[in-house]
Amino acid sequence: MDDTANEKYHILLVDDNNDMRDHLADLLKEFVVYRACDGQDAMRVLKKLNKLPDLILSDIMMPNMNGYELLDVLRSNVKTQLIPVILLSAKASEDSKIQGLDKGADDYLIKPFSARELIVRVRTNIKLSLIRREILFQQHQQEDVKQLLLSISNMIISKSNLNETLLFIVKEIYRRLPCERIYIISNKRSKSMNNEIVLSYEGSENITPIINPYMDVNNKKLQTSIILQEYLINNSGNLGINISLNAYCDDIHKNMSILSSEIILDNKLWGWIKLLRSSNSIWFDSEIGLLQQISSQIDLAITYAKLLEENAEKEIQVKVAKIASITKSQILANTSHELRTPLTAIVGITSAFDTTKLTSDQNDMINILASASDMVVSIIKDILDVAKLEAQKIILINRTFDLLELFEDTIEEFGISAGEKKIELIIDYQINVLPRYVKSDPERLKQVVSNLLSNSVKFTDRGKIILKISLQSQSNDDENVTKDNLLIEVYDTGIGINSNYIENIWKNSSQDYMSVIKWKYGAGLGLSICKNIVEINGGEINVESRLGKGSKFWFTWNVESLTHSLLEAQFNKQISHSTRQKRILIIHPLEDVRNVMSKYLKRIEKVDVFDTFDQGIRAAKELLAYDIVFIGLYEDNKEEVLNAALELKGLEMNNNKLVIIFIVSPNEKGSELTKNLIKKVERPTSILYTPITFNKLVNQFVNIEN
Repeated sequence: MDDTANEKYHILLVDDNNDMRDHLADLLKEFVVYRACDGQDAMRVLKKLNKLPDLILSDIMMPNMNGYELLDVLRSNVKTQLIPVILLSAKASEDSKIQGLDKGADDYLIKPFSARELIVRVRTNIKLSLIRREILFQQHQQEDVKQLLLSISNMIISKSNLNETLLFIVKEIYRRLPCERIYIISNKRSKSMNNEIVLSYEGSENITPIINPYMDVNNKKLQTSIILQEYLINNSGNLGINISLNAYCDDIHKNMSILSSEIILDNKLWGWIKLLRSSNSIWFDSEIGLLQQISSQIDLAITYAKLLEENAEKEIQVKVAKIASITKSQILANTSHELRTPLTAIVGITSAFDTTKLTSDQNDMINILASASDMVVSIIKDILDVAKLEAQKIILINRTFDLLELFEDTIEEFGISAGEKKIELIIDYQINVLPRYVKSDPERLKQVVSNLLSNSVKFTDRGKIILKISLQSQSNDDENVTKDNLLIEVYDTGIGINSNYIENIWKNSSQDYMSVIKWKYGAGLGLSICKNIVEINGGEINVESRLGKGSKFWFTWNVESLTHSLLEAQFNKQISHSTRQKRILIIHPLEDVRNVMSKYLKRIEKVDVFDTFDQGIRAAKELLAYDIVFIGLYEDNKEEVLNAALELKGLEMNNNKLVIIFIVSPNEKGSELTKNLIKKVERPTSILYTPITFNKLVNQFVNIEN
């Protein structure tokens, strides 16, 4: 091993055969070896040791506690879960190896073994373990440093007393860097012509030290620290760091090891932070880096605090200028509150009638009341958003989210209302190209999509609505981040828009168009808000429409995506290989639904799609090989669906384990239709509610597998 010449690594041998333990101990004489006769004995040995072993070499077949059980205990304990374990066994089957590795073993060696191979594997696994622990050490330390620097910044920016802030800093340094004394020294001269000591700290028993749980790895890097210090000693003036391993200190009248870092303010030397340890003590590179970071953070934070003070008067002027806008927003907010209070009562009362038997006329009146209440709530929300836009208060808050989940959840909200109107609601998502996780503002993206879908559902009485998401362009500025430009389109077969009014639909108010916009789009504010949000994101929005023929709204949206996060790859992870080899039959009258399902099921090897029952049944009779059948079920084709399902049931396919999945609208009629059919079919069946989404299909297959 090349980590250190003087230290021997410790190994625990666990084997119920005395001769094998002796043989292994003889082979591994370059290490400090401990012995145990089984898993229980190994746990007793571990409890007695002052230092955990660097590796455990264990047999599998042992009494009391075998090797697999020992692994379970080790991996469930925080103290022992990082110890590398090599299983040594005569069990040479692939299943045994997989079981051992699945339990958490780092390696697996089959008896009889080569002595040279054993030693090489032991050395390699110890080395890999040290590397892993060193990475964990660095990660833990980086997170701790980040939190400390943030705390320092917050204290100074909040205008805490400077002495209190400096005391907080030295206490936090003391908790992380063991030392006898800490000084903060100003560059100013005192009356005695010495530099002024701003703060002197000798520690306190009440302060709990912060210890990195992976410190033992760092302790093995002494040589690295010594080499670094030799470099720093020779180049300290250029780095703002000074190290004196054996310097006389006037204040305590003895030689000390001193680590010093400059504090620079406004490009001038303000002073130093000095840490003292006993003479010739070593300073680790991580400790030097931490002190340097704290010095830099003090510089940045205090400079920022000064800038805040200098800009205080200017900020007051800006605040005064914003009072009118704030007052306007407050008035709107108060008005909104006053309107929403009675509206909440109205909505509550109308919902109370859901379970009450009413006449047809009473039901119509309640529905009108509920619809009017929803529209007023929507108008209030739009007015508040417009006020925010005017006050430039709408900003995009970017965070990472699941892109497919957002679109699927959004369109799902309109499933019932579309089903009640017998409109086919379809989401066409480019799963083979689009990423799964992106960074953008999900709430504002959903707001735009919801507004467009809401308009389509309101003003489409027959046909279909399609939400299509694709990738328009892509650029790579970073290895791990890709900038994508999404194209989102909403098609409908609704009433369309008169070409004379299309140019005006994006405006907040248009006198010649207001009567139409109020009738078609509520207050006429939603599309204006959508346009502003899209443009804030850096995209564009437009519409193509013909009166009586339907509309197509589209907009572009910029996101940052993580590479290698394609959705299509998730299908292979969630669906087993055996399921992907099944043969699937789809019978659905709508071409758009068939195309979308075919696209989502691209990873299934055998998918046959038909628009009529005759074609589907004919294919089933010829092949006798289908495992799953998807059937579109509507009120006007329920008899055909029943006959087709019964005929499929009579065919001997998949050992009579054929699964039939009915595709229906998510409303009471759809549920009632499927309930009646399932009783009559009497075979494995399932329900897929529209809109059909990628995740719904995946869940269907997962349920079938289970």
